[in-house]
Order: sequence, then C-alpha cells, then structure tokens
Amino acid sequence: MKKRITGLLCFTLPSFLLRYILRFLGHKIGQNAKIGFSFLFVKEIEINENAIIGHFNLFLNDKIILNDYSLIGYLNIFKGPFTLNLKQKAAIGNKNYITRARLGVTYGDSALVLGELTKVTVGHHLDLTRSIIFGDFSILAGIRSQLWTHGYYHSDTGSERVRIDGEIIIGNNVYVGSGCIFNPGVTVASAIHIGGGSVISKDLEKPGMYVGQRLRYIENDLNKIKGKLKKIDNDNLIEPVYTKK
Repeated sequence: MKKRITGLLCFTLPSFLLRYILRFLGHKIGQNAKIGFSFLFVKEIEINENAIIGHFNLFLNDKIILNDYSLIGYLNIFKGPFTLNLKQKAAIGNKNYITRARLGVTYGDSALVLGELTKVTVGHHLDLTRSIIFGDFSILAGIRSQLWTHGYYHSDTGSERVRIDGEIIIGNNVYVGSGCIFNPGVTVASAIHIGGGSVISKDLEKPGMYVGQRLRYIENDLNKIKGKLKKIDNDNLIEPVYTKK
C-alpha cells in the first residue's frame, strides 16, 4: 500500500508539497530535492540535497538513493527488485531501460551504482540480473549500448542449457562509446576508453584505448564450459544457473 500511495502522490503533487508528505510516509527527502511528475512505486526513497528527478519516469524497483546534486532525466523505466544508487553529481539521462526479472528467475541482491560525476546518457539498456557498478568520473556515452549480466550456453544437441550470470564492474575515468555491448561478468579497469560499437566479452585490465574485436571461432562444449563455472545452489530458481568463478 505504501508503494502505491507513494507512486500516485509523486505523479500528482508538486515538489514543494510532495517533500513533506513523503517524509511523513517515512522516506528521506532533502530540503531542496525536486521530483517531477513521475511514478515512484518504490519501497524506500532517499533523495538528498539538490537532487532532481525529471518528468514521466516509471520506478518499479525496490530502493532509490540519490546523493547531493544527482540527476535523473525523463522517460526512464526502472523495473525489478534492485537498488538504484547515484553518488554525488551522478546522472541518468533520458529514455533508458533498466530492468531485472523477479526473484526466482533471479536471486539475491542487485544494484545499479553510479560513482561521483558518472553519467548514463540516452536510450541504453541495462540488465540487472546481477549488479552493475560504475566508478567515479565515467560515462556510458552516446545511445543504445547494452549491458548484460546474464546469458545462456546451449549444448550441441537436445534441450540442455545453462544460464551464466556475472556482475559488471567499470572503474574510474572510463569512457564507453555509443552502441557497445557488455557480456556478463566483465571488469573494466580505470582510465580506459572503449570505442563505439565494441563488444566487451573479457576483462579490460590495461589503461588505454580499446576498439571492436574481430569475429573468431570458439569450440562449443557445454561440459567444458560448466567445469569453468560455479553452480548457484538455490532451490527457488526456475532453472540451473551458473556464475563465473
């Protein structure tokens, strides 16, 4: 009931009234925080001083933490059991789609964390099956990049397949060009530039510039793949799930 009341109030009341009512409901709202006409169906909201949420966003996640001077633009969708945490002056632009499937399909906690002055720009798709964590002073630039924290590996014949999950960690002072695709479980070190249209399928450890990789052949052997992974021991999951060791 609290989530429904919060969501409807955020879409109908101006900020100067909304701040007081949200505090009464148990949320933490800074004195100069501004919330546009957006739906916030969220259990727990913490919006600090001078943080801003724009108009026509849809929040259907568990928790929002916006630190001082952080910003969310307009027409974004946040859906699923995860925490959204923007550090000081971090920003999410417009028309981004940030989702996580329900528990049972997913497991445990997940979060999207943007470090200080880090920005996700326009029209990106972030999958939060597992967490995605950005350091400080980084940018997911351009449009239509995809960050995936789960994927599947199929046997050569028959119905057997496994899901492989892995969080994505991106360091400080990282630039990601337009239209990049991140595979599950990759880590990007600090001081790295990634050219537009790149596929990031392994860790990037050395500072510098990285551009798109050539297509290459990899032998398909499901048993070998499973031997390199750790099986998730959770009886509530609807299918076998593995994570990178």
